[in-house]
Amino acid sequence: MDNFETIRVEQVGEVLTVSLNRPKLNLFNDRMMEELIQVWHGLRRNETARFVVLTAVGEHFSGGVDLKEVFERRFTPESARRQQLAGHELMRSLESVEQVTVAALRGAVVGAGMAVAQACDFRIMTENSYYLVPETQIGTYYTWGCTPRLVRMVGASRAMEIVMTCDPVPAEDAFRLNLANRVVPDDALEEATREFVEKIAARSPTCIRLTKKIALGASMEGFGNMLAVEPELMQGVVYTGETEERIRAFLEQRAPRYGKG
Repeated sequence: MDNFETIRVEQVGEVLTVSLNRPKLNLFNDRMMEELIQVWHGLRRNETARFVVLTAVGEHFSGGVDLKEVFERRFTPESARRQQLAGHELMRSLESVEQVTVAALRGAVVGAGMAVAQACDFRIMTENSYYLVPETQIGTYYTWGCTPRLVRMVGASRAMEIVMTCDPVPAEDAFRLNLANRVVPDDALEEATREFVEKIAARSPTCIRLTKKIALGASMEGFGNMLAVEPELMQGVVYTGETEERIRAFLEQRAPRYGKG
């Protein structure tokens, strides 16, 4: 496999395992997004992998986007718009692979981490893992096309509650809300994921592939309209100044200050 800086990629038989590898929180930065997109695109030419397991090194799947890196470079409405385009490509290229994708999740599954988990076909969580969408706390909204995806999965009211309150969603609640297919003991994640993949692998490969395409096609109505305008919406949000102030306040561990003075 190619040498990557922020992820590990290994294929054993028909299963390609992709592990986020920026411990301890596996924060998403530009490099990680580029490398994941590279892997997703490469899967189009991979004729031996039928399954992709997305997991992470360490105790937590991901703490979300690396906000420090966001501020190390010049933060502007235009850079925010371009980051949205990259996020859309990350999600779209993952959802469009023909392989069956399974997210194996432990610990914190936050923001961008929850986003890529949503883009997988299946999600297996450990008992002590949880989702969290902190975006409104840092002056943005649940982007990369994730709000309509969340609505599709849990309904509009529940989706708004998760995004607006920023309350964690424990694994058992995630299971009830259709955000997890399995909840397993903390020490059984790898075994449970392997058994889940093996069960599907025993079925007709062609019918599995067609089922995935039909199911996803039936659920994606209306997404195109949202994805077309979301980068411009994000650019407008950043113009207000709220996003920059909230992120600075978060990094400096203080209350946000708005307006003059």
